[in-house]
Amino acid sequence: MTGNKNRITRRNFLAGAAASSSLIAGCTSSGGSGSYPSKDMSYIVPFSQGGGTDTYARKVVPEIGNELDVGVAIENVPGAASLKGTGEILREKSDGYTFGGFNPPSTPISYLVHEPSWDITNLVPVATYARTPYAIFARPELEIEGVKDLTKRYQNGDLSKFAGLARGGIVHVAANVMKSEYDLQYEKYIGYDGGGPAIKAAISGEVPVVATTDTAAMSAVDSGDLEAIAILSSEGSSVFKDAPSPSDEGLPSIDYIGQLTRCMFLPKGTDTEKRDTLEDAVKSALTHDSVQEWSDKTGNIVEFGGHKKAKKALNGSIETIPEKVDLKKIASE
Repeated sequence: MTGNKNRITRRNFLAGAAASSSLIAGCTSSGGSGSYPSKDMSYIVPFSQGGGTDTYARKVVPEIGNELDVGVAIENVPGAASLKGTGEILREKSDGYTFGGFNPPSTPISYLVHEPSWDITNLVPVATYARTPYAIFARPELEIEGVKDLTKRYQNGDLSKFAGLARGGIVHVAANVMKSEYDLQYEKYIGYDGGGPAIKAAISGEVPVVATTDTAAMSAVDSGDLEAIAILSSEGSSVFKDAPSPSDEGLPSIDYIGQLTRCMFLPKGTDTEKRDTLEDAVKSALTHDSVQEWSDKTGNIVEFGGHKKAKKALNGSIETIPEKVDLKKIASE
């Protein structure tokens, strides 16, 4: 895998790792060669640091390491609308020591649009651990109130750019759907490799509006740099409870791309015993006080679902999205 690692265990700390990755959690196991896990593990995040997937990983993965009594290195591998890191998860050794996470329907959409040579459904589903809605954010001084007002701003020529995650990814797809469903007539879509860089672009004024997950933008909203304009799921957001959804404004629902199911996966060919061990560790980790207190404080929903739910989220996206979205149009852009 690419990237450097910064080891943190209960016994030691080695400084000096590259900013793109960190090693988190647990004591190194002293188990014998027949036990699993008997050595430290790696967790791949297919997005940049600072986004929602990265934020969740840095809260949940340490407790998974504690459950298994090993260190777990978190490695950010952004690029290609999350396909670079996802491809790495798939191609790693099937020994159970590398796993990672992405969030249907996001990465499956990227997979359908870009059509890489590998088969995403060959990944071994482990568990789901959260659900997260997408939302639209802008700087407060723009005083945008909901999707209808945002639509008027683009139609009037007050705004021209719309930003989100990489072109061909779920936010790009959502932007195209909103252009069709809501007449959101932006002139140019600008994509970034992760919620962190996209949010920074909106804060700096490089772009006026950005769509990303509610969790990714929490700190920017708390600091007053951005505000939530709309939540793209009719279920709303536990983080931004007062922000309206399109359904609240009488607009058609786009729930099929408005919310993520956060999942973890192992490489192709990993045996079910290792999967079950890791699945149990995820389930227990989510009940730890540190995770529950963080969830209560921040509004980041934490919910466990087993490997069957993760498989359904992945395969369901692969089957449903082509029926709902003109992927050839997305690819041509």
